[in-house]
Amino acid sequence: MKKSITITLSDEELMELQRILLDEDREEALRFLKKHLNKKVQEVISGKSHCKPWFELPGRSAIHDEFRRQRTANSKIT
Repeated sequence: MKKSITITLSDEELMELQRILLDEDREEALRFLKKHLNKKVQEVISGKSHCKPWFELPGRSAIHDEFRRQRTANSKIT
């Protein structure tokens, strides 16, 4: 199963990343990844990430049932 990680970078961090990519600086690239992604990767691997797809949430069948009910109701209108 694919997992996703979202990171937010400041303008300065984006410029730093661009510089690393342009310079092809491997040492700085590794440092940047460790600084900005290490914690999030560990959370995803350990299952402690708070972001989950809707179908993995508790009560997911109730969410799905409500969605189907609304979709059925909307299709009867049109």
